[in-house]
Amino acid sequence: SMSAPCCRSPRLASAATAAAPSPDTPPPARLLDLPTELLVRALSRCDPADIARVAAVSLLFHASLALEGIRLWAQERGFELPAQPEGESCAVRWLCFAALLCESNPPARAAAGERHSVFIDGEGRLSSCGSAPSYLPPQPELLGHGE
Repeated sequence: SMSAPCCRSPRLASAATAAAPSPDTPPPARLLDLPTELLVRALSRCDPADIARVAAVSLLFHASLALEGIRLWAQERGFELPAQPEGESCAVRWLCFAALLCESNPPARAAAGERHSVFIDGEGRLSSCGSAPSYLPPQPELLGHGE
């Protein structure tokens, strides 16, 4: 005897229909479809070593996002990154290295006035710079630089 053709259960049929995307459904968003500013801001929340790892993921990350991310990271922390030295071929590598150095030994401003600043570095050394007001005779001891 001939058997009836096998049919799917109604539950499986409805699941298959639900899984098929509608023509009106937009394609899934990709990471790089996000605005550049948002990606840079997200990267700036990472530490310099993680930003360097992100730069290794793809040329797009390396070319623009990592550079801007590390610059924003430094700016948000008040660090001034040095210029890339001549002969250093990779800006991302240089900026990440410089940022790690800043992070490991940040200067701490201890006091500042109109004409002077005093800093204590990460190793506890005291440094000062500035000058006496121009209307006073030279007084190096005013800032602790004299005898």
